[in-house]
Amino acid sequence: MLFKTYQKKKFLLVDDFDNFIFSLKQMLRRLGAEDIDSARNGEDAVQLFLRKHYDVVFCDYNMGEHKNGQQVLEELRFRKLLKNTDIFLLVSAEAAKDMVFGALECQPDGYITKPITQSILQNRLDKLMEQKEATADINRAIDLEDYSKAITLCNQHLKANTKYRSWTVKTLANLYYLSGDLVHSKQIYEDILQKRRLDWARLGLGKVLLAEGNAQEAAVKFEELIEEQPLLVEAYDWLAKAQRHIGHGKKAQGTLQQAVEISPRALLRQKELAEISRSLHDLETASKAYRQTNKLSEYSCHESPDLYLDFTRCLSDLSEGDTSSQGQKLASEANAALERIRRKYKDDPATQLKSHMVEARVWSGQGKAQEGAKALKQAQTYFDEAAKDNPDLTLEMAQTLYALNQEKEAEQLLTELAAKYPDNEKLQDRIEELRDEPVSLKQRIKARELNRKGIQLYEEGALSDGVAVFKEAMAITPAHVGLNLNLLQTLIKSAAQSKLNAEYQGLAQQCLSRLQRLTPQHRQYKRYQHLLQRYQQIQRG
Repeated sequence: MLFKTYQKKKFLLVDDFDNFIFSLKQMLRRLGAEDIDSARNGEDAVQLFLRKHYDVVFCDYNMGEHKNGQQVLEELRFRKLLKNTDIFLLVSAEAAKDMVFGALECQPDGYITKPITQSILQNRLDKLMEQKEATADINRAIDLEDYSKAITLCNQHLKANTKYRSWTVKTLANLYYLSGDLVHSKQIYEDILQKRRLDWARLGLGKVLLAEGNAQEAAVKFEELIEEQPLLVEAYDWLAKAQRHIGHGKKAQGTLQQAVEISPRALLRQKELAEISRSLHDLETASKAYRQTNKLSEYSCHESPDLYLDFTRCLSDLSEGDTSSQGQKLASEANAALERIRRKYKDDPATQLKSHMVEARVWSGQGKAQEGAKALKQAQTYFDEAAKDNPDLTLEMAQTLYALNQEKEAEQLLTELAAKYPDNEKLQDRIEELRDEPVSLKQRIKARELNRKGIQLYEEGALSDGVAVFKEAMAITPAHVGLNLNLLQTLIKSAAQSKLNAEYQGLAQQCLSRLQRLTPQHRQYKRYQHLLQRYQQIQRG
């Protein structure tokens, strides 16, 4: 029995039931524990940890309207309060699948279901204590992020025929991976897999392949692993990463959707699903994932105003132009969320500014210009203070001004922003993109679809049909540089077959007039100059 080991350890028990705390304390004292503290909720547990370091934590999963055990573990790790040498045990009377998956995904040292008996407690804790003591030097090096030392220690333990060989080999392979030594990491995984098809080694090999740039091969490895182990949720995350790397965004979205079906309580996965869905313009899926992300983020260390605001931005895009009962419901949900954000972050000018800008766009999307103007006016009271040196906020204000048909004000803001950051190429591109498409997401999507259709017709030689489609797209985004160039190129090719009629000449002049603003620094300037010269040659006959 490890009586003296228990005597040296500091224990923290976190549970909202006093009877359970009392019972667990009694059992731990019989094992030799002396230094035992308790907390009735997750917030108090974190505060206790800030004042005193604990070696062993027992934390209930569900503590009502407070942080749950998973969130406590995440925050202690996030703040680097919990060390690799420590023991964290999640305790719960629940056995719901989504809760169990969520709990195990955050990788506690153990998971114990209530009720707990003396023998179960001693058996589980003794084994964990022994392993932590035996691997303490390795874990201390990992805590210090001294991976080189940790690797040396792992190799020493393996030469000494450690009792914990499997843990040490697995840790060593991951340390090589983390330190960027992919050759040694890959060698370990391949050596293991020649003997046994262990899931952790198969997953690790896939990660190494992805890090090497072999995304296609990595994706195959992850797919094979998922086929054989469909509940290994981490494999879905890595498959989605590989798919995104290849450029298969839609496939990555589907993979993440499968993962959240299995384990819906993983906040960062829900957030990633929301973001990739939004990038694919799948606003329905994005809003559902954002809604779940917001729910999970409460009391979490990942909670932030932007997490809530991204949800309202998505709802704004989704409800834009939809005045049906469903559209009004989404707009109301957005405005209610914005009101909560303003109350929660009342002392943060940037959040106040963002929330009022989103609100203005929500009202505008519902055709309520007066309410939109009121929200914009409130946003402008925070603008000078919050957006002084923040290009992102200035861009969003310009977007909001466009949405409320204040084009001159938006253009002036963008001109000033471009002049302020002349050497920031990425920002200059974003400014041009907004000028090209100063319309709602739904309108941008429609214009882009028409543009793609027009390009296809051009390539097929159906020039008159192509001109008609490009005209339809330009009715939505008349300032779009690429669209104007595409129409101009189609008109020039048409002129090679027959002389341009008055309508086509007028269209060409409109395009050239809109393209005059291009500077030599613009990414499309060379193409513009080339087409301009070709058109001038046609005019000269």
